[in-house]
Amino acid sequence: MATINSVLGPMDTADLGFTLPHEHLIDSSAGVNFTYGELVSREWALETAVADLTQAHIEGVDTIVEVSPLDLGREVSLMKEVSQRSGVQFICCTGCWLDVPRSFWGRTPEFVAALWSREIEEGIEGTGIKAGIIKVATSDPISEHEELMLRSAAKTHLHTGVPITTHTPPQSWVGEKQINILKEEGVEPHHIYIGHINNTPDRDYHRELARLGVWLGWDINNPFGRPNLPPWQQRTDYLKELLDEGLGSNLMLSHDWNIVLTRLASPGFPTREENPDGYLWLTRAVIPRLKEAGIGQSIIDELMKGNPKRYFEGLKPGS
Repeated sequence: MATINSVLGPMDTADLGFTLPHEHLIDSSAGVNFTYGELVSREWALETAVADLTQAHIEGVDTIVEVSPLDLGREVSLMKEVSQRSGVQFICCTGCWLDVPRSFWGRTPEFVAALWSREIEEGIEGTGIKAGIIKVATSDPISEHEELMLRSAAKTHLHTGVPITTHTPPQSWVGEKQINILKEEGVEPHHIYIGHINNTPDRDYHRELARLGVWLGWDINNPFGRPNLPPWQQRTDYLKELLDEGLGSNLMLSHDWNIVLTRLASPGFPTREENPDGYLWLTRAVIPRLKEAGIGQSIIDELMKGNPKRYFEGLKPGS
């Protein structure tokens, strides 16, 4: 057991329960929520998130890892209020998505890591709410600025012990390159979660990531997936095959869902009307299909409870 940061304060990993390790409340950009309020109705987002997550909590969701950093419109005070009212625990992040702030260009990893470490140790934007995970993202190939963010994440992890989670683009093996850069800086693989692996349905890629000893984020789950991906039923059947191979020791499942998505030109992001299950799509569709295919409850518990706990405790997959 270990103590980690939630938006409501320190929490024991024993209390994580059923955990969704890659989710969002508001998908936006730095400053937009407050500067252009007509794009994000905070009151609507708050009440909708409370309603959705109260129901999710009733149906068994205990913890959300909210991986929106500064450049995705992170709003930790909103997360705190939603957590208090819904009963779902929130872990928020420091770090950076793909919109690397120009203020970071040309800086050293040590400089950026000091800023991110402060958000873990002291709090974010004067709220006292502390980050519990480090988010980074890259394209393929990895740009100069994105490599700086990876090396900054590594330095932050080595200083704080907080784990790293990544975004990867579709149809790409870039997760291996992310791992290599993080390892160059001294990060051990079991502190790394490679996100969106089901956006690249390549068995050899998934096997290689598991062999490298990282955690695997099967975390794009909704009725439609993303462009150029097979139907969700076929993707779930492929997931079952990976579980049969033993990759369940490395895997975690999530949705990559948002209450508010401010960008309009985003193929593969269904509307609330198209995906009314939201944070419950796994519970209501994917997990029942896995069970019908013969996956037992003990494996489901490993994916949704045991593996997130091990990850946040700094343990190796399969330990």
